[in-house]
Amino acid sequence: MAIAVVVAHRWKTEYFAAQREGLAQVTRRLELLQDQISETQGLVQLVRFDDRYPMPFGGGWALTADAGAVLVREVALRRPRVVVELGSGVSTLLVGRMLKEAGAGKLYSLDHDAAWAERTRAHVRANGLEDFVVVLDAPLTRQRHDGEEYDWYNLPDPVQQLRDIDLLVVDGPPQSLNPHGIPRYPALPVFGPKLSADALIYVDDAKRPHEQRMIEAWMKLDPSLGKWMVQTAPGTCLLSRAR
Repeated sequence: MAIAVVVAHRWKTEYFAAQREGLAQVTRRLELLQDQISETQGLVQLVRFDDRYPMPFGGGWALTADAGAVLVREVALRRPRVVVELGSGVSTLLVGRMLKEAGAGKLYSLDHDAAWAERTRAHVRANGLEDFVVVLDAPLTRQRHDGEEYDWYNLPDPVQQLRDIDLLVVDGPPQSLNPHGIPRYPALPVFGPKLSADALIYVDDAKRPHEQRMIEAWMKLDPSLGKWMVQTAPGTCLLSRAR
């Protein structure tokens, strides 16, 4: 009798474990499908950009199409005059094209990777965006912000002198450089005083726990910040100061 009880208990345990694993697999597949649908929707919204020059979507560091569509929309709505971007790539070209269409504005894109920065410059030249976009080398250096140390961008002189930044795009440094930390945190302490009254902060990869921790820390640092989460494959968070 005791053996039968043990066998039944074991079977029941294994059965429910298999059910949970099956449910987890279905959930993961549904999440992947949702991300693919979001990406496709973004590509549809950005299709006009590919008429002139194929956008380099895809790859480990590239902005996803749905997140790119959100960025394009915000640039169109806000018509920023001064844009700073942390981490160059697809977003550099999207913002640059929008500024060119508007006939005004300047994007300063910082990248710690010199080879990647040069690759982005090649795309900038191919798109004829030199008057609206400058990609700057900004190697990472050990810095202290709000009592913690970070490997963060050594700001070039043109960026140090900026004031009234209308749009700050936060998509770097790479999380892989500090897997357990929040390496992008210094963006607000450094650029917060340089933001215009109506500035927007655009945060990519906002689904990740690291970015969520960073955003919470930012909102404690600056309680006037309000946030809006947008459902994209990587998660997009828009922050601005309440007025």
